[in-house]
Amino acid sequence: MASGKFALHLRKHNSAVPFELRLAPFFVKHGDALIVETNRGEEIAVVARLPAGGDRRGLHEDIRVLHILRQATPEDQKSARAVPADEQDLFRRANEIVAQNMPEIKLISAELLFSRKKAYFFYRLAGAENEKKKKNQPQRKTNAREIQRLLHQELGLQAEARELASRSCAYAIGGLGHCGCGLCCTTWLRKPAQISVKMAKEQNLAINIPKLSGVCGKLMCCLDYELPKKDLFLETVLKK
Repeated sequence: MASGKFALHLRKHNSAVPFELRLAPFFVKHGDALIVETNRGEEIAVVARLPAGGDRRGLHEDIRVLHILRQATPEDQKSARAVPADEQDLFRRANEIVAQNMPEIKLISAELLFSRKKAYFFYRLAGAENEKKKKNQPQRKTNAREIQRLLHQELGLQAEARELASRSCAYAIGGLGHCGCGLCCTTWLRKPAQISVKMAKEQNLAINIPKLSGVCGKLMCCLDYELPKKDLFLETVLKK
């Protein structure tokens, strides 16, 4: 198998993570469940074959695969199925801890790794949107390290805290869009599009911001889908 034709799908991540086949000391194929070590910790992943001739766009470059440890055993897969329930319990406990010690912090979601040794907590400042609208008032600052230290002491695992913007909150929580389908950012879209009112005007849509906004409060990413895309190849040919 040639290098660079496979990627790994991780839980709670839309885009696959590229990896080199030389990291696997055994034969791997599409659909295999593997236990891998990433720069985040020990995780379970499923091998996905990339399209022939495809590029690396849409792949998750922020997560790096360091080692392929082994193929997932039935016990590993049973443990992986229990992760969501353990994650919900962890999130509930973390919410109680933060509410008692840092009432200005609002936890949005949590991601527990397969090893149960590390968890990611995503948060926002309570009332952050209202504060941004008020002028001449200094914005409150939060220290993610303080949150991480508190959760590490109380929960007994490595914790990493990250602040989310409004669009990122929708991605973390999920939900349904105006179309009745799952949110694009939650189901397949890796990065929210840059949307402007001009895009709605070009499609002759009524400029009604509440109706054109998604659950995140920003203009819907799908306003970009109906716009004609520039054909860079034809533009290059016509210039010549």
